Amino acid sequence: MKRVKTIEGFNKKMIDSNKILCFGELLLHFAPDSEGNWLNDQSLKIFVGGAEYNVAAALAQWNNPVKLLSALPENFVGNQLESQLKNKGIEILAEKNNGRIGTFYLSSDGDMQNASVVYDRFPSVFTQSDLDTFSFDEIFTEVKWLHISTITPALSENAYQKCLDLMKEATSRNITVSLDLNYRSALWQNRNPSDKIKALMPSVNVLMGNIWSIQQFLSIPIEYELNGNFDDKNLLKQAEKSALEIQKIYPNVTMIANTFRFTSGEEVNYFATLFADEKLLVSEHYHSDKIEERVGSGDSFMAALIHGTLKSNPVQQILEDATKVAFKKLFVKGDTINDSINIEKL
Repeated sequence: MKRVKTIEGFNKKMIDSNKILCFGELLLHFAPDSEGNWLNDQSLKIFVGGAEYNVAAALAQWNNPVKLLSALPENFVGNQLESQLKNKGIEILAEKNNGRIGTFYLSSDGDMQNASVVYDRFPSVFTQSDLDTFSFDEIFTEVKWLHISTITPALSENAYQKCLDLMKEATSRNITVSLDLNYRSALWQNRNPSDKIKALMPSVNVLMGNIWSIQQFLSIPIEYELNGNFDDKNLLKQAEKSALEIQKIYPNVTMIANTFRFTSGEEVNYFATLFADEKLLVSEHYHSDKIEERVGSGDSFMAALIHGTLKSNPVQQILEDATKVAFKKLFVKGDTINDSINIEKL
């Protein structure tokens, strides 16, 4: 297994800490056209993806120093992926073994309502990894922020335990911890995720999700009657109520973001809220009759939220930038943003 030399004398309160650490599985996203022409053409679009990688890639593109803790196969595929990450400015700490890279299939066209994801990630190099190659000192060198999504603890018991250990260690080192409450029923395989995610929450400082994932993971119910429309005022009431309940149970959580994406066919309405400093802030609302991509919008929002917070931007600006980035990502093919989305020039 690949290792780097342990840094001796590591100071938990390094003044020059400036890196963002993301922990999660690196995936290949196969994107066949919905009509099946890829079979006759013998050509298939492939994107590099994975929730935490998507966040890391956006942050690196905006010139933030980023680390990704993940796993790669010990073969030419793993080597090429490692080179790709380095070219993007992402420092990679890669557990390596003879496993295979995880994949998923999702068409790059077709309407949103009928979209379905086919996962092929069990087993994979990540789900089979012991995730014990690197010491905490190696992992947290120069790190000031740790980001994880709830996809990662769903993948294996080792991955869940690593999330728990990393988050606890980050807290002990005064490192900010963010968690994205993205729920994937196919990954939890009829298991109740609530107890596992609740165990992570005492270490979380910045939380992202929506009122439905909050209910799913944290057992905080939706108490207002909702009519299913994006302009329902009860959405805002519930977002505030859920946030207050979260902070009551987990006072360490200082920021709670909710994204709201309402779709009908290919039409989309999008906005977000951010609860911070005892206030619920609401973003501008966005609308489009058609979008180009379903993947990575939430990860782009999370990246922008981290970026704006680390730059100490005003909270309303953080929210507006994150919402605009997430909406713009709906028109960018692939799992990550491209050069057309520059957070400094929105």
